[in-house]
Amino acid sequence: MREGFLQILKKFWGYDQFRPLQEEIIESAFVGKDTLALLPTGGGKSICFQVPGIARKGVCIVITPLIALMKDQVQQLNGRGIPAKALYSGLNFREIDILLENVAQGAVKFLYVSPERIKTTIFQERLKRMAVGLLVVDEAHCISQWGFDFRPQYLKIGEIRELIPEVPCIALTATATLKTQEDIIEYLKFHKNYKVFKGSFNRPNLSFSVFQEEDSQHKMMQILKNVKGSAIVYVRTRKMAMQVAQLLQTNGITADFYHAGLPTDQREVKQTAWIKNNIRVIVATNAFGMGIDKPDVRSVINIGSPESIEAFYQEAGRGGRDGNKAYSVLLVKPDQKRKILEWVEERHPNEKFLRRVYSCLGNMYRLAVGSGEMASFPFYIKPFIKKYDLPPTETYYALRRLEEQEVLLFNESVFHDPAVMIKSSSEDFYAYLIRHPHFELMMKGMLRMYGGEMFNSFVKIEEKDIAFSNGIPLDRVHSMLSELNKLDIINYQPKKDKPQITFILPRYLPEKLPINKKLLSQRKSHDYARAKAMIHFIDNKSTCRSISIREYFGDYSGENCGVCDNCLSRKKLNTWNLEVLPFKDQILNLLKKDEYSLHELESVLKPVDLEGFTRVLSDLFERKMIKWNESKKIILA
Repeated sequence: MREGFLQILKKFWGYDQFRPLQEEIIESAFVGKDTLALLPTGGGKSICFQVPGIARKGVCIVITPLIALMKDQVQQLNGRGIPAKALYSGLNFREIDILLENVAQGAVKFLYVSPERIKTTIFQERLKRMAVGLLVVDEAHCISQWGFDFRPQYLKIGEIRELIPEVPCIALTATATLKTQEDIIEYLKFHKNYKVFKGSFNRPNLSFSVFQEEDSQHKMMQILKNVKGSAIVYVRTRKMAMQVAQLLQTNGITADFYHAGLPTDQREVKQTAWIKNNIRVIVATNAFGMGIDKPDVRSVINIGSPESIEAFYQEAGRGGRDGNKAYSVLLVKPDQKRKILEWVEERHPNEKFLRRVYSCLGNMYRLAVGSGEMASFPFYIKPFIKKYDLPPTETYYALRRLEEQEVLLFNESVFHDPAVMIKSSSEDFYAYLIRHPHFELMMKGMLRMYGGEMFNSFVKIEEKDIAFSNGIPLDRVHSMLSELNKLDIINYQPKKDKPQITFILPRYLPEKLPINKKLLSQRKSHDYARAKAMIHFIDNKSTCRSISIREYFGDYSGENCGVCDNCLSRKKLNTWNLEVLPFKDQILNLLKKDEYSLHELESVLKPVDLEGFTRVLSDLFERKMIKWNESKKIILA
């Protein structure tokens, strides 16, 4: 089948060959094996499920939490002549009903679904009627409570597998620890003959460095002056994104800012300008980057530490996707380590506060107890906080914790393009236009632009194009579509780009709200562990940064990178001599008799100079005198 896969790749994507591991992953999914694919950011994950999705008969269902990514991939697939649709929160019942019926009738090849939609009755009943060829779980680390971006809705995916037991599942992620990998396999109910493919977490063209700087913005300017080309600067707040972008502009560097609070059209304009290199630097919060494939990013700078190594690696991985040299630089102030632990406390407000926020939401939307299941409402956090006199940071994270408790869904931005469906037959519709000629010019123009599909399903429209093509003012297009909607001639869904709250459960009295206290405690403890791992990564001045990251994800392959700040410091120092340090002989003598983990070696030797001991170990690995075995123990090479 190899030639068939290559033909699909060439026909739809124009590529002549696959990247490493892509073909093996595609083959595994195509022959019907459950497959876990761990590929680094920029490793071409979408190809790994889209090619077998085309090759296998039936619809390919793709579960992903990223609405912006759904929108982008659906547009790309449709642009390649592959029918694709997306189902996510924000669509009304009528839209969902028609979309799922079209899928059941075989009119759609790829259906992208947000995780909260898969457990609804309407989806599960239609799923039974669908000819499903492949089930895809993107961002699969979200299924694990120990993943850095846990989404409780992902736990329901295993249940829908019971409705389509013969359909193979492919799960993909770029950032998963060994525990997370085990959870993916367990919760997705992989069959016994499953396959796991792990791309190396080593990015040899990407240099990692950490600098503890009091004036991090001055250091940022130095880096951008020394490293030419496109860049991303990640900051922690929206206000800081604006300030840093202004600083860069003042210093003659073309830059713009980006965060989730901007309207959709503004985000798209900024993003497009950066992708086309009309601006050099995008300064952004962590809302930026998902689904964006820009290969020529030469530097990714973090001003302030991300909350985990997973988040840092994901952001850093957006640099150097073209294989050329790129730099990831983490700039932290001396007090950053204390703040990382404080952030854990902020992100985990207590149970009493969760119930208070939930009660305020129910009151604001005037939901009666027992009502509101899967109801969505526009939500603006600032007026909400002001109205109920709530602390801002704790309120934001209370909403996130309520998400984890499967109580509600908080989308900071919902992307919903305007859509139209004609509700009558073509004969009745044209007869109506004859009787009401003031609608005729616009509606016939729309039919020329979007075709007869408008009689069968919702079609996304671009109101600006309709206005331009028909010589009608934009506000007039909107008002006429709204009028036809009120007259029940068409079903018109205006554009949405507002944040939303979706109540997953019917409303409870606050004191009766089912909250899993054990989960709250476990999540907080685990976030502390991740925070401490991030602090250790910042503090570690001896181990190669690339090795530290790889080992965190359970990848013990590869050598020192030679180009990170720690490797360069070692080269510059040369003030210590491996041969005269006692650690070398002590380590080698121990390994002649047995195998040891790193912790066991430290426990036996009890080195006072821990930094010197770590340097000796790194050098022994570099010289290939010792190595890791399959049990993750150190042995003689």
